[in-house]
Amino acid sequence: MSISYHTVANVECTGVFCQEKYEAYSYIYNVPNSKVYRNGIIGDYHLFLRSGDKVYMEVRNVGEIVISFAELMKNKYWKFYYELSLLLTKDKHKIIKNDKFNKAYDEIYEYTGNRIWSFETSYIDCIKQTYNKFYKIIPSGNVGYYKINPFDFEKMEYTSEQGLKQFQQIYICRSDVRMGYFPYRSAIYKNIVMEYLLNDMEKELEELLAFFENKKYILYLATLNGKYCMNDDILTIIYNIVSIGSKYEYITTNKESDVLILAE
Repeated sequence: MSISYHTVANVECTGVFCQEKYEAYSYIYNVPNSKVYRNGIIGDYHLFLRSGDKVYMEVRNVGEIVISFAELMKNKYWKFYYELSLLLTKDKHKIIKNDKFNKAYDEIYEYTGNRIWSFETSYIDCIKQTYNKFYKIIPSGNVGYYKINPFDFEKMEYTSEQGLKQFQQIYICRSDVRMGYFPYRSAIYKNIVMEYLLNDMEKELEELLAFFENKKYILYLATLNGKYCMNDDILTIIYNIVSIGSKYEYITTNKESDVLILAE
């Protein structure tokens, strides 16, 4: 399968993709050697395109809508997945044109006719062992397949009020919302993403500490923020990593609220 990379300067492409591989089999009763094995991948996704105040969102088994950013932020479920997508997707302006859809993801995307535009992102891999599930982050993969051409997004009209209500009604029928799984699932997703990001960031912080050994310099958190889209949770973890009053001191004044002083 051939691919080509493209840049969409005015549009951010992000998403949260989760997969679970399985092995199933079928057989004919009382027929020897009739068992047939089948491997597949099931999962879930929330895909986003954003340009200024305009947002396109596509959700598995729900559909797609174009809404304002303010409308997106009003919904706690959509807000969670959007903010998580910012942490998972590193290059938000790079998209991929595939000559065809990756059939390995047929069961996840269901409709695959025009899904030739995609993006690379870190994603969640679920591994089932007996009665337990274990989650980990896959650092990168071409897994976010859009139903539309991202270059057409800015020309799309906003979803009507009636269309938005219909989307909302279908969305609350998702099992994680209807059955109350969302708090449990969101906590798992959030924790493994934070752990994954902090492992990367710790390496960078250690390198900076080594470089600034026995000196006094300012480390701008904006530098890391530009790469990792840090929120309060990530900043809190960073504070726990560093030693306040020893190698680091955090500046709390409004003017210098995003800098760290490396003490002599």
